[in-house]
Order: sequence, then structure tokens, then C-alpha cells
Amino acid sequence: MGRKILELLFDDRGYVTALTLIAMPMLLGFSLLVIDVSRGNNLHTDLQNAVDGLALAGARELNGAPDAITRADAAIADLVKNEARFSNGGPITMDKTQVSIAYLKIIPPSDDTAIDAAWIRTNGTTDSTAAAYVLVRSTPRAMTSLFPLPVGLTNPTLNFQAEAVATYTAAACDVTPMFICNPFEAQGLSMQQAYAQGLTYSRELQVLKTDSTPGPGNFGLLDTDIPLKDAFAKGASGQCYTKKSVVTKTGVTFGQVNVGLNVRFDIYAGSLGSAKGDPLYRPATNVRKGAKNTTGSAGCGKVDSDVPSKAMGFGPGTYPTPSLGISTNGSWDRAGYWSLNHVSTPFPAALQNASRYDVYRYEIDHNLVADRAGNKGSGENGVPRCYTGAPETLTDKPDRRTIFAAVVDCGDFADDTKHTTISGKTTLKPDAFVSMFLTNPIEKQDNSKEDDTTASEKPIRLEIVDVTGQGGSGTLDQFLREEAQLVR
Repeated sequence: MGRKILELLFDDRGYVTALTLIAMPMLLGFSLLVIDVSRGNNLHTDLQNAVDGLALAGARELNGAPDAITRADAAIADLVKNEARFSNGGPITMDKTQVSIAYLKIIPPSDDTAIDAAWIRTNGTTDSTAAAYVLVRSTPRAMTSLFPLPVGLTNPTLNFQAEAVATYTAAACDVTPMFICNPFEAQGLSMQQAYAQGLTYSRELQVLKTDSTPGPGNFGLLDTDIPLKDAFAKGASGQCYTKKSVVTKTGVTFGQVNVGLNVRFDIYAGSLGSAKGDPLYRPATNVRKGAKNTTGSAGCGKVDSDVPSKAMGFGPGTYPTPSLGISTNGSWDRAGYWSLNHVSTPFPAALQNASRYDVYRYEIDHNLVADRAGNKGSGENGVPRCYTGAPETLTDKPDRRTIFAAVVDCGDFADDTKHTTISGKTTLKPDAFVSMFLTNPIEKQDNSKEDDTTASEKPIRLEIVDVTGQGGSGTLDQFLREEAQLVR
């Protein structure tokens, strides 16, 4: 008997089976735990992907326009209709049971600070012009856990939630380092609204440089690392300007701006007199400007004010009323311009109410650039005669008589109780970017004094062509980099 007991004690047959039976609940539980972790990770990933997509869709509309939040809500709703789904649920609805949306002016500087209800109450907004961020947060989604089953416990549920914060960014690259004051600010209109309502069409805008008291008839300069005359002549500042902020430039002289812009009219003055053969300083393909059609290099470095012809409706030295700011209406002497600048082509009926830019483009598109002026004119045509570069380098893409500028509500900075004045290096938040047609060259008394800080100034005469954002025609898309990006 004793021997049998000893044999039984030392018999290890079936030992592994016994241990397996003992360990089976733990092994099964661990396996289910791994499955639960994987299921939870997949659910959270799907939740995060869903709110990321919704946040990006909404942020793409936050361009500061008065209807930005309305459009953002619509964009999110459209994405929902396209069945953006959570992994274990149906289509997301906008009834606030599956997702919540909040618009914020600012977000915490650190990700360690939660965007809780208190933060949203303080920094949330319903003002479309102030909404800079959109927060999309899913409501908790329950997942039934499998892990407790092997030990006989009741299945608990685990809640998963995701949130995303996105913002809109836009930058204008290779544009003229210039901002203008919104001429419609006093009317309570943004530039996009004024453009959409047709208030900019065919109206001439005349702007002067200002340092600290900007108004509708003023412009300012943006910080750039290259000389101003080169930035204005080439149309590229060598950097991008974002819609969130731009920095002004100080110490400008009028001559550098004038000399740079006049290159686009085939006028090479001052230190740019040697740039006649450089394609980066090429003129527009149509430079009709009301100048004497002299031979050789005479007149290539100046604007001759003693001309019987007209450039774009107003002769050199004369200005519409008001003398500064935007003209009161879009009327100008289209027929008079045409009769003085074209010999044999009758005035087209399609141009009866056309803007200056439309007339200019009509001349290009209908091969009328070389058509010389009539007997009352100077014999001028629109073909560049001072530029010595290769003819194939002349192109109207992009159009060299179109410049680009940021638009700022300068009146905000005139009230020192709200802002500082625009003086020195000031950070501005543009409301939009605009393209503007140069209607005439800038008159300048002495082109040799481009760096003279005492030189008198003549207005830059422009006509607004297009504006970025809602209401614009889309021609600025190639110069504007717009994107929505996740910041949380």
C-alpha cells in the first residue's frame, strides 16, 4: 500500500492537463482582454476619424466672413449626410446626441489644458467674424467588454469619446507687400460684401501712403526682406502673408514704390533703368498709358504729363471726385478713351458699361494692343517699346498690371480705446486679399530721387478686380493657399 501511495505521489502523468484546466480561465480572460483592447482602439480610432473629418469640414469655412458659422454648420451637416460613421453606430446626426459643436475665438496655449465647459463659456462665440476654431466632440460611445465572462462576472460597458479642434489658415504668396484700408468700412461692409453687391465694379480707388492715421484713401506696406522697388516691380516679396496676421513695414519712401510699380507700364526709372532686359521686371503686354509715342529710349524713364491722349478715362494730372478714396460711382469716359486710343475700330457695344479692366482685357483678347491712337491722340499704342528682353518673355499670365494687397479695417486702429494706431511695426489681421488693376502709371516729378524721404507723393490709381473668400470670382485661388488644419 505504501508503495502504491508513493507511486501515486510521484506520478506526473496528466500534470499539464491539470495545469491547463486551472489556467484556462486566466488564458481565456487574457485573450478576451486583448480583443477588448483591440475593439476599444478601433472604436476610438473611428470616433477620432469621424470628429477629425467633421472639424476639418467646418474649419474650412471659417474665413472671417459674416456667414462663416452658418457655412461651417452646413459643411458639417453635408458630411453627415454622406454617412460619416462611427464603427458601431449609424450615421452621425446633428441632434446633439452623437456629436457637439462649439466655435472658439482662442484655444488654450497648451494641450495639457482641457477645453472644458468653463473655457467654452468664456471663449466661445457665435460671431462668424471672430470664430477662429471649431471644436467637435463626440458623445460617449459604450462598448460591452468581453473580458469578465470567463470569471462569471456581469459584462461591464466601457465609454469611449473623441474630440478634435481645427482652424482655417490662408496665406497669400508672391504678392505685392501692400495693404489697403477697406473703403467700405464706414458703411459696415466687408470687402467681400461690397464686391458681391457690385459696389467695387468700375469704381476707381486712389490711395496714398499713410503712417499712423489710416483711412479709406490710404495704403500701407507689409514687411519684406527685399528692397521695396524690387518687390513692387517683380510682384513678389519673397514671402507669404497669412490671413491671421501681417506685419507692417516702416521707413518707406514714395519713390521706391512709384519706380517699382511703373516698371509694369514699361517705364524704367532711377536704379531700375538698367532692368529693361530682365524678364523679372517685364512690363504688361498692354501698356497703353497716355504717353507720347517717341522713338528710342526717350520717355522710357518718365511719365510725360503733357499729353493730349487719355490713359483710362482721366488725363494725367486730373482726378475724379472725391480726389482720394474710391470714386462715387463706376462712370468714366469709355467712349472718349476709345476714340482717342483706337483709329479704325468702332467703340464696341459690349463695352458700354465696362470697367477699365474689362476694356484693357478686351484690347488684349481682340488683338487691339497694337492699334495706334487717333489723330487727337499721341500715336501711342499698347505695345511695350522700352523693354529689351526676349518677346516670348512677355506674357499676361499673371497679368503685370494687376497687383495684390491685403485689406484691413483701418478704422479699428483709429480708436485707441480698442487698438493701437498703425505706426511702427504693427501686426494687422487682414479681412481679405484683393487683386487690383493699375489704371494709370504713377506720376512722379523727379525719378532720380527714389530714396528721397521729402519727395511729394501722387496717388496710386486702381480698380478692384477680385477678392478672396465668399463672394469673390475665384481668380485669386492660384495666389492663395487655403487649408484647414487640426490643432488638437
